[in-house]
Amino acid sequence: MTYSEFIKKNARFTGFGIMAMAFSGFGQTYVIALYNNEILQSFDLSKSSLGLIYSIATLASGLLLMWSGLFIDRMRLSYFTSLTLLGLITSCFLMAFSSNIVTLFLALFMLRHFGQGLCTHTAGTAIARAYNKNRGRALALAQTGLPLSEGLYPIIAVFLILNLGWQQSWLAFGLFLLFIGWPLVLWLGKAQPVPSISNEDGTDLEVETGMSRMQVLKDWTFYPFTLFVLSSPLLLTGLYFQHTVMVAERGWDISTLASAFMLYAVIKVFISLFTGFMIDRFSAVTVLPFTAIPIIGAYIFLLNSHALPETLALFCYMSLVGMNVGSTGTCGASLWPELYGTKFLGSIKSLTGAFFIFATSLAPWVSGILLDSGWTFDNLVGLSLAITLFTLSLLLMTLIIKRGLGYRKETV
Repeated sequence: MTYSEFIKKNARFTGFGIMAMAFSGFGQTYVIALYNNEILQSFDLSKSSLGLIYSIATLASGLLLMWSGLFIDRMRLSYFTSLTLLGLITSCFLMAFSSNIVTLFLALFMLRHFGQGLCTHTAGTAIARAYNKNRGRALALAQTGLPLSEGLYPIIAVFLILNLGWQQSWLAFGLFLLFIGWPLVLWLGKAQPVPSISNEDGTDLEVETGMSRMQVLKDWTFYPFTLFVLSSPLLLTGLYFQHTVMVAERGWDISTLASAFMLYAVIKVFISLFTGFMIDRFSAVTVLPFTAIPIIGAYIFLLNSHALPETLALFCYMSLVGMNVGSTGTCGASLWPELYGTKFLGSIKSLTGAFFIFATSLAPWVSGILLDSGWTFDNLVGLSLAITLFTLSLLLMTLIIKRGLGYRKETV
């Protein structure tokens, strides 16, 4: 089935996945980091202090996700989605009216949990569960919601900060979600399909291939796969959070960086769709190692880009990052149902989602400490390159050792 044929048959529900993914942007680092200077000034914080607050909020979000994410296996999708979006709306309003460290922390915690955590969890789990044979394509389409938000939100946020004020911009975001975003997502979600889960002999594939969270934790290959999948978001979160330091060190303009996100978003969409096609043709396990190539190139390029014009440097850097994020997002989302089935997918994805949040919670704090201690942004990039090469090597060794992995790809 081609993408056009798939979209014709599934436009409304894949639209649900796209919008749920897009609304996660309000709790993502690439949006929140744009407010760093305003938050530092308003609350009289150092970079490391803000990084610590952000990291604790993110860590708490991850801990809660291990519990809250389970309910998508037990509740109607419309109920779970409504609770998620109401939490996100509340967090936007709380950010708009924060006046002290306590309310700032609570707002950041809720943005991370309901935005980064539950919005992506809702979209990924619902789409992966609804489609089997064309899961790669379906998840690739849903993943396009992320570059949509990455391309639009930074520009919108910077515009609103300059023209309304940083807290007023969060009020605008909350009102948009309340009156437009929430009703739209609920309407799209009503088109949820019922997946076909029976084999030719009538056997229930979900019962055969579904593994519980405890069974997954006992599978040693889960850990190198997870480490590799998490390494890129962890490292990029640390770099995203310190992008204001990068542009300051190099004398670049933050608005140029915001514009570069547009190209990043476009490239991410095309790479995500291409990755979905490749996953359906081969497998997520086969495609996964190749997703590291663009980010390795991005780090090497950034370390050697000082003499280049800022527009060329930023656009090339963000293009390579977009290739990596587009491929890893789709591949990572397809990996878990491919390896462990969909019966307990909400439970498994809440676990990996919590790991993801734990990992990204450390990056802003650690990067802030390193910068306060005298590190440069280039030092952070060099460290990121070394970690990426290590996790890739570990993944390749795992694939060699487990060449005959006892998993089978669902073909329904």
